[in-house]
Amino acid sequence: MNPDELARLEEERSFLLSSLRDLEREREAGDIDDLDYAALHNGYTQRAAEVIKLISRGEALLPRRQSRPLTQRIAVVVGVLVLAVGAGWLVAAQSGQRLPGQSSSGGIEDSTATLLAQARAINFSDPAAAIETYSEILKLNPDHVEALTYRSWLIALVAREATEEVKLMALAAATQGLGHAIEVEPDYPDAHCFLGIVRFRLAGDALGAKEELDICASMNPPAEVQGFVDSIRSEVAAALGE
Repeated sequence: MNPDELARLEEERSFLLSSLRDLEREREAGDIDDLDYAALHNGYTQRAAEVIKLISRGEALLPRRQSRPLTQRIAVVVGVLVLAVGAGWLVAAQSGQRLPGQSSSGGIEDSTATLLAQARAINFSDPAAAIETYSEILKLNPDHVEALTYRSWLIALVAREATEEVKLMALAAATQGLGHAIEVEPDYPDAHCFLGIVRFRLAGDALGAKEELDICASMNPPAEVQGFVDSIRSEVAAALGE
């Protein structure tokens, strides 16, 4: 990627982030209905995630800039944010995580299992390091469902109190990661649960959240997240006037 193409992508990123902010203002002012809002928001978010990923790859090819990948940049941000964010309600996802198709033998499987145990142990005591550890797992296996799911979840959760631009970047990254996890393993409930929560908490997309949370509830999610998911579903129902 040449510098001109990178500059064009950065301009597109700015436009998309600005468009998302404008969309939020239109929704608050009542100038757009929920269906149009959801469709536009999902489209902008998906494209923003793609553009941010392309920028990250392009920056990595420009040695003078020495920019880090998106996940590492966000990891630095959330490492600071977590000191100021009350995260007691986040512990629902810390234990009992399930790994579809996990193997107990083989070099890559053993390395993955070790990294996974490390990430689980520090999910909320050191979320920046946990994000990096999940990223290491994804280098070994880009389709690792649990790593995709919980890295995305951590990025989204601790970015809730960040600046609007960082929040939107985190939303784009988390939505992309959770969407990939669902593509790889549609029957993994955790990804649906967290995507629903992310859509509601970060994006204000009650309709999109309801769709994913209903799927989550039908799949018998881990007991330690069931109560929290039920609470979120009640909030979503109230937001939709149900």
